[in-house]
Amino acid sequence: MRAFLFDIQDTENKDVKIDAVWKYLGSKVQEHQATFPITGAQLHEIFSGTSQERCDEVAGIINKYSDEYGIDNAEKMSHFLGQIGVETGGLIHTKEIPCYRENAIRDNFGYKHYCDLFEGFECEDLDACATETQKIKCVPGTPDTTEEIKRKYICSSALFDYVYSCSARLKGGDYDLGNGSPNSKDGSTFLGRGFIQLTGKFNYQQLSNAWNSDIENINNKKYFHKQTSDNGHIDELETNLDVAMKASMYYWRLKNCNSKADDNNTAGVTLKVKGAEPQDEVKNRGNIKDKAITVLKK
Repeated sequence: MRAFLFDIQDTENKDVKIDAVWKYLGSKVQEHQATFPITGAQLHEIFSGTSQERCDEVAGIINKYSDEYGIDNAEKMSHFLGQIGVETGGLIHTKEIPCYRENAIRDNFGYKHYCDLFEGFECEDLDACATETQKIKCVPGTPDTTEEIKRKYICSSALFDYVYSCSARLKGGDYDLGNGSPNSKDGSTFLGRGFIQLTGKFNYQQLSNAWNSDIENINNKKYFHKQTSDNGHIDELETNLDVAMKASMYYWRLKNCNSKADDNNTAGVTLKVKGAEPQDEVKNRGNIKDKAITVLKK
């Protein structure tokens, strides 16, 4: 510091010297500390199957943004970790796994609303969306749980084009994804990405709007509803962990998930994130949430 001491009566170069002092001091100030910081060690204890390196990286990014999006206590943080933990398979996958095998297709999408998945049944029109009151019909009717899955849907983008088309119905929940018909390919284009696995053209557009209306992004505009080849940034939700986390927190705030987290309502948070609240999903997210709250309150 001695190099920056000067006589305050020396007014000729005072402004320059004061500016130099502030720059020096500013370089020594620690980075922002979150109100409720978490550590990579804590994440590794919660997600034991995930590498310490990954946990350290994710913890640093969470701490960077958590205050801004109101995830500022153990309860809200544990709910957030419960949701992104399930969505990413333990903080690992920032894009929905493209290969669903037969049992996974059956477990995730059922049979009542997706009859074209099954052998012996055909969707009437894969170029159309259902009306608000009537889902797309299948011929000859509705399959039961014993029917085999068509091979064209196993480990194929065709699965997402079908089940994420139009207003997708996730195990009884109604969720307007804003996608076109199955043949539009919107389903596989706007499948799950980011830490919260954002899904659907409508939600991608909402994220773009939220990101670009934030004054802090005035020189960092993003168009997540557009392909990279069309001057868009959809791939950054998968490849850039900082963007993937910040985008997920935008979505968390857009859906007002903190309100349900404050009430310790796992089903309510799950409904806001997924658009449905199937029992197995609520249970899995609740299990991680419970483990997280124990670790975070040690």
